Amino acid sequence: MVPKLLAIDLDGTTLNSQGTISEKNKTYLRKITETGAQLVIATGRSVYSASDFLETIGVQSAYIVPLNGSAVFKWQNPEPLMVTEMPTELVHEIVANGDSDQVNIYFSTIKNSYVLIRDESLMSLFIKSLELNYIHDLSEMGSDIDHISKMLYCTKNPAILTQLIEQTEALAVEAVKPDDMCLELTVENTSKADGLRYLGEQLGIQASEMAAVGDSENDFEMLKYVGNGIVMANGMPHIKAIADYVTLSNDEDGLAHAIAHLLK
Repeated sequence: MVPKLLAIDLDGTTLNSQGTISEKNKTYLRKITETGAQLVIATGRSVYSASDFLETIGVQSAYIVPLNGSAVFKWQNPEPLMVTEMPTELVHEIVANGDSDQVNIYFSTIKNSYVLIRDESLMSLFIKSLELNYIHDLSEMGSDIDHISKMLYCTKNPAILTQLIEQTEALAVEAVKPDDMCLELTVENTSKADGLRYLGEQLGIQASEMAAVGDSENDFEMLKYVGNGIVMANGMPHIKAIADYVTLSNDEDGLAHAIAHLLK
């Protein structure tokens, strides 16, 4: 059944290994929006990053649920429809837990992104982002420290990452591990599903009328929430276990396969 709303993750789902959207995926995204389905990008990335990708697809309207559900935006409207922020004390607790020369910590408000650099070697593993502010002290964030919506630990040391996971269990946070080097943190009970729930209330769309496509741990709640949760062939095993459908391919056109399934 064609959904009234389709939510798509970016990394590992919509984007290929070069960090772009294939022409076939763009074609199928346009096809499903032509049915009247509302397109939503639900991502751990910022609203600006998601907006850049929407520009390349060629759709007329869309919504963005960035920062793992910490906000909701209507595309091309700079003001958020909804925002969830971390208490400043919680931000400082998270920083204290990650106080190691092997851990870099990322901070995101709805408008700005920062990385507190402790391990310079980690920076070479990622494409340099123009939207990231590189800092070595929290004071460099100014008043943004009081408006953080998402944080992320990054380390090359698996033992330290395991320790960070254990330490965050005592904090009022939602922690998800998207890969072997990172741990993403938002306020407790905040996920992509919350962004879709808010949108559904605003647009008059029930969860049963929604579909979502994802691959990773930060997609788990979203995939459980919607009526049709589709997981990419390259998805994590425990994410595939909750899927209504798993794509037949993990190549760069896997999202097109997922949408073709919905259009049947």
